[in-house]
Amino acid sequence: MSINTTDLTQATLEGNGIFDVLMKANKAHLESEFQKGRIKGPEYSTVYLGSLTQVMQTALQFLLSKEKTGLENLVLEKQIALADAQTREVEARILQIQKQTELVEQQRLNAVTENTVLVAQECKLRAEYDLTMGTVLKAAQETALLSQKTATERAQITALGVDEDSVVGRQKGLYVAQTAGFTRDAEQKAAKLLVDSWNVRRTTDEGTVADGTNMLNDATIGRAVTKLLAGVNA
Repeated sequence: MSINTTDLTQATLEGNGIFDVLMKANKAHLESEFQKGRIKGPEYSTVYLGSLTQVMQTALQFLLSKEKTGLENLVLEKQIALADAQTREVEARILQIQKQTELVEQQRLNAVTENTVLVAQECKLRAEYDLTMGTVLKAAQETALLSQKTATERAQITALGVDEDSVVGRQKGLYVAQTAGFTRDAEQKAAKLLVDSWNVRRTTDEGTVADGTNMLNDATIGRAVTKLLAGVNA
């Protein structure tokens, strides 16, 4: 904002410049004092010139102060505008920080939720794994049991795949021994029957002899006795 000459004076007695207005007031006061006789004729010019100089200085100071005040006001307005802009910028940053804080908090909550889900999934997987392993173990046990049952059933119809010290092996051994015992008993009974028959005939008929025909000679009887002893492990 610049100072124009017209702001100081319009170069007329009726001007509206600062100097013009102040000089009108100054002149009115001088005329009033002159009419009252307080200022004499020779003094009037001196007082007038002095007041003229003072009014000019006052007008100039007023204009300069007005210019300075205007510039200061302009600077102040710019400072206020800058402060407002900075305030808005700070508020925007604060809002951005708040949003970022909310985002970080939401991410933290999401991470906690995801971690909870992962823990639950891990527990579920562990439970499923334990259940699967239990099922596998049960299946293995059932397979072993079925294999044992199969071996037991097979052992009842065949001699293969059975431990002699097992219950089935011992039962089969017992059956074999019983069968052999029945055979030995039948052999003994048959031999006794034949020997008794020969004794009866020998008693009633001294001409009856033990020979290879009736197989009652010493050699045949010896073989029979040997076999009987072998049958009883003697």
